[in-house]
Amino acid sequence: MSNDRDFRKFLSESKRVYIIGVAGDSGSGKSTFTAGLRNMLGEDLVSTISLDDYHRYDREQRNSLQITPLNPAANDIARLERDVRMLKQGGSIEKMRYNHGTGTIEGPVSFSPAKVIILEGLHPLSTPGLRDLLDFSFFVDPSPDVKREWKLKRDMGSRGYTEQEVRREMAIREPDYLAFVAPQREHAQAIIGISFSRFGRKLGWNENIYRVSLTIAPLPEMHEKVWMNFDIGSVISGHRRPYSVEYMPVGNAGHHMGRIELDGGFPCDAAKELFSRLREQTGIDPSSLIPTCPLLTPTDIMQMIVCWRIISHRLMLD
Repeated sequence: MSNDRDFRKFLSESKRVYIIGVAGDSGSGKSTFTAGLRNMLGEDLVSTISLDDYHRYDREQRNSLQITPLNPAANDIARLERDVRMLKQGGSIEKMRYNHGTGTIEGPVSFSPAKVIILEGLHPLSTPGLRDLLDFSFFVDPSPDVKREWKLKRDMGSRGYTEQEVRREMAIREPDYLAFVAPQREHAQAIIGISFSRFGRKLGWNENIYRVSLTIAPLPEMHEKVWMNFDIGSVISGHRRPYSVEYMPVGNAGHHMGRIELDGGFPCDAAKELFSRLREQTGIDPSSLIPTCPLLTPTDIMQMIVCWRIISHRLMLD
């Protein structure tokens, strides 16, 4: 593409439907890391399918059968594969919708493909057929103590559960998570890890500051360089928030990958070049989407790194 400022136009004119699989446990933060892409490209070009819509049973039926939604048998994976294949070919589908408020299955509803479709849920990498349909995939993997805190906050707040109910449900679901969801990690092209900050656990709850890592496979033919900037003058003259950056080559299921880890509160200039590159590609200023500026959290930066990586990969396909 001669002018990457026309990336949105490039997407809208392309016949290709780009499919992203985002796997992880319920309440693991999956939607946080897909929000950046939706915000940068727009709802007209990016749509999301919650894989909860492919539950075979409603909440009452699951309780009666004593089966959790983490078990693939509780989900219509074959129908999911057929629908994703149809969407990738540019066709529309009819699907059901899972209502989290009532625990019931509603529909059917019509769904037409956008140029980028995000499959977000428990099982997007669970079968070879699904994995073959994905153009990019990542697994969101918070540490157990972070996941526990988030799930308590979400289910007690927005879904009306008691603390005892949430803790009981987590204990029931854990064996199925380990058996059916966690193994998808080795099939992901990128893994996002989240743990409490080394600079203080309370930073997570109070300021959304966590230690966030991105483990990612190399991108073939990737020659573009984008730097993170650190003003030594600012640091030695008294920048008051601690932060850290760490890089490590790692392996995942026999594949060579690299891991970058960010922690603490970053000055917004640290991501100046990355933000500038995304602004050139999409016409949208990332800093306008981040309410925490002039302080950047690791989550803010990682959202944009994932967004840039996906855009770069998409540009290589046409």
